[in-house]
Amino acid sequence: MRNKKGFTLVEVLVSIGLLALLGSVIAISLNRVFKDNNIKNYDEYVEKIKSAAMLYVNNTVDIINDLNDNSFKIITIGDLVDNGYLNDNLVNPNTNEKVGKNEEIQVFYDSDHELIVVYPYTNDNKDSYLYTLNYSVMYGDTTDNLCYVGLNTRSLQLINPDGTPVKDNNSNKILVPEQNIKAYMENGEECTNLNLSSDKVGTYKIRYEYTKNYNELLNQESVEKKSAERTIIVKPSKPVISTFTIRPQKNETDVNYNVYDAKMDLSVSDIDGVKLKYCIVGVKSDDTTSLNNLMMKCSDEVKTVSGVNQLNNSWVDLTNGTMSNNKETYVISKNFNIEKEMVDYKDYSEIKFYVFVKNSFEEYSNKLNEYNNGIYKLNVRIRFNANSGIFSNTISIIDVYVKYESIFKDALNSSSYLNPSKKDFYFEGWKDNKEKQINENIKVTSDMEVFAKWYKLCEKKNQKTITTECSKPCKNGKGTRTKKIVDKKYPDSIECGQSVTESCYTSECTISCTKEISKDCDYFTKDRIAVDDYYCRGPNDWRSYAHKRVCVIEKQCSDGSTKTFYRKATWDDVDYTYCCQAFTCAGKNVGIPNDWVSGL
Repeated sequence: MRNKKGFTLVEVLVSIGLLALLGSVIAISLNRVFKDNNIKNYDEYVEKIKSAAMLYVNNTVDIINDLNDNSFKIITIGDLVDNGYLNDNLVNPNTNEKVGKNEEIQVFYDSDHELIVVYPYTNDNKDSYLYTLNYSVMYGDTTDNLCYVGLNTRSLQLINPDGTPVKDNNSNKILVPEQNIKAYMENGEECTNLNLSSDKVGTYKIRYEYTKNYNELLNQESVEKKSAERTIIVKPSKPVISTFTIRPQKNETDVNYNVYDAKMDLSVSDIDGVKLKYCIVGVKSDDTTSLNNLMMKCSDEVKTVSGVNQLNNSWVDLTNGTMSNNKETYVISKNFNIEKEMVDYKDYSEIKFYVFVKNSFEEYSNKLNEYNNGIYKLNVRIRFNANSGIFSNTISIIDVYVKYESIFKDALNSSSYLNPSKKDFYFEGWKDNKEKQINENIKVTSDMEVFAKWYKLCEKKNQKTITTECSKPCKNGKGTRTKKIVDKKYPDSIECGQSVTESCYTSECTISCTKEISKDCDYFTKDRIAVDDYYCRGPNDWRSYAHKRVCVIEKQCSDGSTKTFYRKATWDDVDYTYCCQAFTCAGKNVGIPNDWVSGL
């Protein structure tokens, strides 16, 4: 007999229960998903119709004109379809039916003149009624009688069910305060200029009692009174910043120009009686901190550095404004030095200055510096690229920050370490990324990168030999001289190979004499020092101790072959010394050529 195993009744019932529970959970989850999808689809459907309606109204002049007078306007889905703003095959996801052309859409302008579209729209009013639109006004506004502001206009008027105003027989709008319409405060008091005005910020609920028949008065006992409500909001005023600039005090061409010397111009206005404060905040040009977080840097305490009050990050009271049309305007023009009075920013390259202004309602306005697209250039970066060379500290790139509008040459002079080196190359200066030589007199007005310009030394085509002077006078002989190979362009930079030392003037130097001849006896001059004690000092002036002059005498050889010159020096007219006693006859030298001979 084999042992047969199966489920008990209890196990079967438990399994069925678990399966049923699981099925319920899945069903509920799926139902929720489907429901969420349906809601999402319907919202998209409604939004598509509202967007089409907004486009249609904004492009239809007649409707815009009607809305300036009527409280609202009713358009239909058919208007949108017929004018090409909506596809007639659009299906309502809730009903799975095509949208009906007769479905109504309400459009109107709110108190801020913003177009409002209401869809789906149902109007249960079959008779005229008081249409109310909430109204807002700024603190200190001069609008009179806020209780009935906008009466008989599209924001507060008797209208027909289609939004058009109810008029009397003379086409006049017919609501008259205290006659057929009366305003009450939320506490039941009658609304007056005393308890509702623009000099007190707040939200006020107003209830109106009125009659639908403009021929009837509220004080008549038989009159049927209707009511409607609206909200009047008195908003706190907000400061208006007309001008905010921080710029250099001097023109860049001014000899006294200093980028740290700045000037601030600020013009701010607000309602009369509202106290204002301002705060200047600066950040680096690439800072992305939110404006709210920047404003949080402002403190009621003034920071002091080295005894100098800092102008940034502190709330400063605005005083002595000028009144005009219920507005008080404050104008500030202030010179300051960033290095001293905004120490936090002195090492910045570029600064974005913001001004924050707040009033006693804690309402804020802000504005970016209007000068130079919001950027105050304080320092600019010059990146020196050794271009395969190195600087003294073995790195190849060095960033140097200089004052805005500095002369490039001055940046070089202030950074003497900026001369790079490269083996077998000569540094010729700096060039841009287009191989153009940098003009050292240019002004640096933006970040720039320059590259070392290198010249290859000792290329064969650019070599030359330099020979030094002989180390010994020629008569003494046995001197030495050096020969070295250098680069033609930069001979003093590097030797292109090993220098060679050679002998020179190993024999005594020869002496050459010159002559001048005239009809009688001309004077002999010498072109250079001949020996230790004899020299010439100009024509006719042969100088050696007491020697006076040299007379040149023509001689003729006996064979008549060659004219020679016998040169005779005299000492007190007595023959003593002979210069260049040499002549040639029959092709043979006679005498001692090119030498000095003494008669002694």
